[in-house]
Amino acid sequence: MASIYKRKLKKGHSWRVLIHVKGYPKIYKDFERKEEAEDWAKETEMTIKRGRFKFNLHNKLHTLEELIERFLNDGKIEHHKSAKDTKRHLDFWKEKFGKFALVHITSEKIGKERQLLLDNNITKGTKIFKRSPATINRYISSLSAIFSYAKKLKWIDENPCFALSKLKESKSRDRILTNKEITHLLDACKESSNSYLYCIVLIALTTGARKGEILSLKWSDIDFNNQIAFLRHTKNGHPRTIPLVNEIIKELKKIFENKKPNKELIFASKTSFGKIDIKKSWARALKKANIIRICFSLM
Repeated sequence: MASIYKRKLKKGHSWRVLIHVKGYPKIYKDFERKEEAEDWAKETEMTIKRGRFKFNLHNKLHTLEELIERFLNDGKIEHHKSAKDTKRHLDFWKEKFGKFALVHITSEKIGKERQLLLDNNITKGTKIFKRSPATINRYISSLSAIFSYAKKLKWIDENPCFALSKLKESKSRDRILTNKEITHLLDACKESSNSYLYCIVLIALTTGARKGEILSLKWSDIDFNNQIAFLRHTKNGHPRTIPLVNEIIKELKKIFENKKPNKELIFASKTSFGKIDIKKSWARALKKANIIRICFSLM
């Protein structure tokens, strides 16, 4: 009925006990030491055989802190488009509700925290500003993702975030860059400390590909002979090919010469797993080029 196996984590390992009783949700529990796992498994099995184990109560004992740890250890965050932002959002929710049992985190509680996110000011240096509705929607989206994960684990019955409607997001001001602005922007990208930025922006300007599509490109998606790229991860879900101008091919070859053998992504992060984060380098390039009121998706 109970099985114990070793799980490799990013830092060290843990021992997981899995107990499966037909007709009931699976029970998981992780331990640092194998002896602790064995003791808990024996005790729990005995309690189940005596008919004294409360399956529903066991589910209620799972906290948000425990769920986030499980989510991160299982590598689920690696599938998110912006893992760094998702981790930051989860750290926020862990601080607010980390010790709460999952079943006690209601849509009302989440809604109150969302309102505080909307109302409270943020201070960065000498600047004071508020979070946009779009940013707050991302906070809720990250929380919703782990609650959906908890539901798959049968730790909860419903995702409380589903009861919250999205905040209305203001539309970005749509405008087209002038030829002069494009020249200044590309010059700024060339001078960026981010060695990928120039190539990424060049692809966006010449093909119309989205940031997420570009950052998801792998070396296997590039056909150097025919000068095309295959976009697998598109917004509408339909893969497509895009032509690559000579300058892009030249830049890609430079990147390829310096790539690490274990990196499949073209624009892989040099310090962590997954895609590179260009948010800061993009903002600096815009500032240097003296370009305002433009976002990456509008190029």
